[in-house]
Amino acid sequence: MTQYVLLKRDLYENPGHTGYTGIRDKAGTWPAEDFASCGIPIKEKYTPKERDSYAIPFDAAPEFTNECFHDLSLAHLRGKIDRLQEAMTPSGATKAAYIGEFSFDIEDRDEDGEECLRNVVVPWTTVKEIMAAIRSRAEMKEAA
Repeated sequence: MTQYVLLKRDLYENPGHTGYTGIRDKAGTWPAEDFASCGIPIKEKYTPKERDSYAIPFDAAPEFTNECFHDLSLAHLRGKIDRLQEAMTPSGATKAAYIGEFSFDIEDRDEDGEECLRNVVVPWTTVKEIMAAIRSRAEMKEAA
């Protein structure tokens, strides 16, 4: 089901209608029915010059509105980068989070020679190799 964000004066409404933010990740989301009953128009694209309330699909909303304070958007992005780097760096915490999370089935034979599927868990060393490849790709994109 599509979720919508509510904008007013080029700021997103917070969850629980507790104020406003210029950061989409901190905005509240609601189903379209919530707006129809209040007479709030639903638009398909972001309209920064619109001062009245309107809703747009979450996926159509920019990460930051034009009214978002620059220092807040930078702090949000820095935090996001820090969390992504932590998630992509092998450590005790990432090992605990990822070990056993990834597996695949292979065709095999059981002890009676019957065909069966066997589940194989991806080893932690392979997960670390994948993490390294993703970090390397990100660094190459940055250098380009």
